[in-house]
Amino acid sequence: MNFNLKYITFIAPLVLWWIPLLGPFLTGLLFSYYFKTNYRYSIIISAVYSIMLSLLTSFILINFIKISFINSLFHGVVILFNIIGSLICVITSYLSSKHGSFTKIKGDSIETEFIISNMNQLDEMLSHYVDIRTCNKPNIKFIDESHLEVTRECSNIRITYDITKMGKELRVRAKFKNML
Repeated sequence: MNFNLKYITFIAPLVLWWIPLLGPFLTGLLFSYYFKTNYRYSIIISAVYSIMLSLLTSFILINFIKISFINSLFHGVVILFNIIGSLICVITSYLSSKHGSFTKIKGDSIETEFIISNMNQLDEMLSHYVDIRTCNKPNIKFIDESHLEVTRECSNIRITYDITKMGKELRVRAKFKNML
């Protein structure tokens, strides 16, 4: 059976949420991986899912699990864990989407996506993949006021990257292709 990541991303939290604290953390990572550097969507979906799943788990645990001598304490613990879990989910989703780097290796190329706060950080991030000192001057193509494409050649590697302005941050999608 071939599962698509889209379906797994939105069904897996139904199972993961039942694992206290670890489940919400994994759910936040799952949403940040799916939405990559689009941290706004990641936060919104994480918040909506964590609220829905908290309500569902609270409803089931409070209404169907009866522990007579510590019932009210159990209800309080369930609600507390759901609140903490929701916070963990949203914070994990935000931090990994905004401060993470998402990379795919495809045959003779590498594709990566990350967020920077200014253009000075770009060479620092690209230096993780190539020696920037061997690169020629960038060839810049302006698409519109918030989007540009840049091409550079470094030794035997061609770097093509799109830079899109997102509020105060810049989203960079870079592709490193071996020219040999």
